[in-house]
Amino acid sequence: MRKLQKALAGACLLFGLSITLLATTQLIGSDDDWEDRAETGLALVMFGFAPTALGTWLAWNLRTNNQQLSQAVSIQQEQLFLQLLQSQAGDLTIVQFAAAAQMPVEQAKAFLDQKAQVLNASFDVKDTGAIVYRFPL
Repeated sequence: MRKLQKALAGACLLFGLSITLLATTQLIGSDDDWEDRAETGLALVMFGFAPTALGTWLAWNLRTNNQQLSQAVSIQQEQLFLQLLQSQAGDLTIVQFAAAAQMPVEQAKAFLDQKAQVLNASFDVKDTGAIVYRFPL
């Protein structure tokens, strides 16, 4: 659905802006009579401004939905992080968090590094080489 909405927004913007450019050029550069200018103006409104407005609205709607989705994911990650901290008594590895959050290890490491700075966590290295983040509870 999002791909269809992106394609439709792009098509509307491309078509609408093209017609707007052509009609505006025609209105500015011609010495046509009043009737021809009125027809060009009508085409500008119907086939230029309307699709451009629709494409702009679709693109804005996609952006807004993407921001809301990103915010919801961020809140879910934060809640999962806090739950894991409680269940693990403040000790958490990158692999544990990545598996629980279903995210790539690199992204989990960046998330934990950021939280470690904010919450003043300490680090320990296990014999296996895994880094254990120790968050104060």
